[in-house]
Amino acid sequence: MDRRSFLCATGSAAALGLSGRPGLARTLPDSGALHRLLEETPRERVAAALAGLIRDGLDRRGTLAALAVATSRRVRPFPHVGFKYHTVLALQSVHLTALNLRGKERWLPVFWALDYFKRAQEAERRQSGWTMGAPPAPAAGTAEAAQKNLIDALDRWDLEAVDPAILDFARLAAPERLSEILFRYGIRDLRAIGHKAIAVQNVHRLLPLVGPEYAPPVLRSLAAALQNHGYGPNPATGDLAPDRTWRAFQAMLREIPKSWRQGRRDDAARDELVRTLREVSELDAGRAAIDLLRHGVAADSIWEAIFATAAELVLTRPRVVPVHAQTSANAFHYVFRHARADSTRQLALLQSAAFMPAFRRGVGDTRADLRIEALEPLAASGEGAAALRDAFSELPHDPAAAARKALHYLQRGGSADRLVAAARRHLARSGRYSHDYKFTEAALENYREMAPGAWRDRILSASMAYFTGSATAPSPVAREALRLLG
Repeated sequence: MDRRSFLCATGSAAALGLSGRPGLARTLPDSGALHRLLEETPRERVAAALAGLIRDGLDRRGTLAALAVATSRRVRPFPHVGFKYHTVLALQSVHLTALNLRGKERWLPVFWALDYFKRAQEAERRQSGWTMGAPPAPAAGTAEAAQKNLIDALDRWDLEAVDPAILDFARLAAPERLSEILFRYGIRDLRAIGHKAIAVQNVHRLLPLVGPEYAPPVLRSLAAALQNHGYGPNPATGDLAPDRTWRAFQAMLREIPKSWRQGRRDDAARDELVRTLREVSELDAGRAAIDLLRHGVAADSIWEAIFATAAELVLTRPRVVPVHAQTSANAFHYVFRHARADSTRQLALLQSAAFMPAFRRGVGDTRADLRIEALEPLAASGEGAAALRDAFSELPHDPAAAARKALHYLQRGGSADRLVAAARRHLARSGRYSHDYKFTEAALENYREMAPGAWRDRILSASMAYFTGSATAPSPVAREALRLLG
């Protein structure tokens, strides 16, 4: 379905509330026609169709909401919560990037996401032919019964049972109750290099855009992702390695004092934890975090150590797997910030700490000169904006030099806000991959959540290693989008 057919079939953009004339609504059409346009229009024509609707007044938020629905319905979170499923997982990062850009640049991440979806949809069609089926009939009559069914299905890792259960609970219970369950089950295992926590964060951020009417396919997709155990043995009936920290940490929660929220900032303890996370096992990483909480160290200091470890791993080896140290830490921290139950917040902290040794094994020994506390600034050419341009010009060829020049820029009083803005502009113009978006927004949010200081600047500088640089040519999708938007 191209744009002309779409408009003829639905009675024009104005009839759908898409007209650009003042006083008319600019929201996602109730008919679902925009979903169908994105799903059914061939890749080679869909960008032009969307651009035409944008010129008619289509809003960006409504487009992202339609993308959330379309990707959930057409891309399955099996056999991996990753790979082609990133067309779903990356949407909240796309949303954050677009929110912080101006003018027509705000649309560039959306066009990238649309093109990425069409490629993933084609891959799904070739590989499995899967599309999401019709929603199951309601099975529970009360919120309490629906909650029991959902928890039972999640505990049994029962993919078929979780589908009606999550729809029932979403229909009958307050959104906050559903979020609390999803937060907890999104962090329960160390599979999929953190993508399950990322999936929960993604949906929690997108649901306000999508709205209750179009939430069901997004929630069904998430529930399936949470049940993905890689076609291995059912975790409910065995003792599998990815589940052991979860069980062990639940038993250890009683060691955390009730006053844990009133802990003190302790930079020395933070630095020591960074050194510890370079050496210990997953379980011992959680034990180290508990020990700090027992001694009155603030959770914020522990998170700073986790963020620093993640940034250091990416700086040492700026590749896709280490990138997930940063993106998973960001997702676990999001759960920590938004969950209501203390036990869920504590488990998010411990599970995130446990992930760091797992990522470290994939990276190997970190270079001593690239360790976060040892990173030395490198003089950039010029001052101010010129120095910042020089730092980004090193990417992607010399990530370490880009990080060191960024540190020099910040230590000499350069504006971190300008660095952040430049990272997003380069991303929108030249980003090509889902991890470009996921990593950039995760790193920037982790930076924002830390207390101001030299340590925070070091972590932001180290994150330069995987930012999109000025030496990267503009992406074909971005060039075409700007042409179509005039």
